[in-house]
Amino acid sequence: MPNDNLQFDELKTADLGHSFGGRWEVAQCCKSVYGGVSWPGKRPGMAVIVAMDKAKHFDGYDVCLLAEYESFSMRDLVRQLGVLDFEYNPEKWVGDNKNDAADRFVRELNVEINKGEEFQRHKKFRLTPMTTPMLEMKHFYQFGLDEIKRLLDSERRTLFLKDSKIIGYLSELVDGSEIADLDLGDYPAIEALCFAVITQADAVKRDKARKKPVMQDRRFKLGQFRRGA
Repeated sequence: MPNDNLQFDELKTADLGHSFGGRWEVAQCCKSVYGGVSWPGKRPGMAVIVAMDKAKHFDGYDVCLLAEYESFSMRDLVRQLGVLDFEYNPEKWVGDNKNDAADRFVRELNVEINKGEEFQRHKKFRLTPMTTPMLEMKHFYQFGLDEIKRLLDSERRTLFLKDSKIIGYLSELVDGSEIADLDLGDYPAIEALCFAVITQADAVKRDKARKKPVMQDRRFKLGQFRRGA
């Protein structure tokens, strides 16, 4: 049953993959919902769904992991992306949208959606056409890990991963010299989390900058009100 009174605290404590009874309930109690995906590489590919609270906390907003899926199979991962997209209705999927193998499986999935009974109630699934600049970073892990660890700091925590597999992967990366040698594809689970969480936070900053009022110069200037003007 849909829960019209769903609160963000319920999202933070719910088990990963929990269904909240309807596609729109989660979005209504959050500032935003994002998905992140990183394709299989040296380790299994990963898809994640994260939700951001509406209430400000410290200098940002609380974000919690809602669901994750990990697989070495590209086809299985894409199909599960479709399931997560339908269940949680994220605003964006963030990831490498130039992967030709993934793109083929996405097209395959959309053909099935078009033929299915759910088509009238479900949008076509596709990754956001706006790729993330993080994919172009030479030292992505040095940036991404610092951001995630900052959000997980016990004194100012704003990221809640529950019992995610990502925690295990993060615990493997403690050697600074080893981190400097990592490339995209080494830890897809961490990459997917970074794509979703950091892009989501950046979107809030851009939105805030757009809404910032422009102060008009109301100072009196000599001659401003000349007689007869």
